Amino acid sequence: MSATPLESKTRGGFAVLFLTLALFLVSCSVEPRLTSLSIVSVDAWVKRENPDFYVEPLASPGSPMTAMIVPFQLTQNINYMKLLGDQVTKYVWQTWTRDRVFPKFLYEQSQVPLSHPQAVALARKRGVDLLVTGNVTYLLSGGTRGDTSVSLSIEIFDVATGERLWSMAHGGRIETGLTRDYIFFAKQNRMPEDPVYAVTTVLAADMGGTVVNWNYGHKPPPPASPNPAPPPPVQ
Repeated sequence: MSATPLESKTRGGFAVLFLTLALFLVSCSVEPRLTSLSIVSVDAWVKRENPDFYVEPLASPGSPMTAMIVPFQLTQNINYMKLLGDQVTKYVWQTWTRDRVFPKFLYEQSQVPLSHPQAVALARKRGVDLLVTGNVTYLLSGGTRGDTSVSLSIEIFDVATGERLWSMAHGGRIETGLTRDYIFFAKQNRMPEDPVYAVTTVLAADMGGTVVNWNYGHKPPPPASPNPAPPPPVQ
């Protein structure tokens, strides 16, 4: 026996409701309670505006350019400045490598800060076209219990001429937020295990999307291939 139009409409409504609930539960967890409000934990998201581009090329290169990144400098006078700068640099490098911003993207793990001429000379020696440098202009790490903010500035130089091709800045934050009470449940933000990683990778992806369009002439990059292992640190 075939279903009536009303039965088909009802079943369709239940299907839509079930799908909506399933999608909601993907990004949250529920802690049911019998004697108090149930807790619904929702993944915290990175709040940010669009990145700022102060210098950018007028035209794409004739062919995709390769690059090398050196450790970013942390401008705040806080403990573990070198460690934190290296950590943020690694997150940017990993994100841009994942997104194929450059067909080859080397990471120079220098143990000592390099001057601009030294970094350019090293990039030229490594056989790449571009040098990526940057600063961590602000970093507040609140862990899983407090707010986390990261602000970055990144510059990209042509190794052959020393010309600055790109100058950009971006910032974002993850907030723990207050628990919101509703009639049957309470909603609270669920922080990531490494909020600095979460914020930095989102900022890097935002900025890298513009650079990758320029580098490949607004064409999709080729499939990923393994990058060579990072060279030993410069003594």
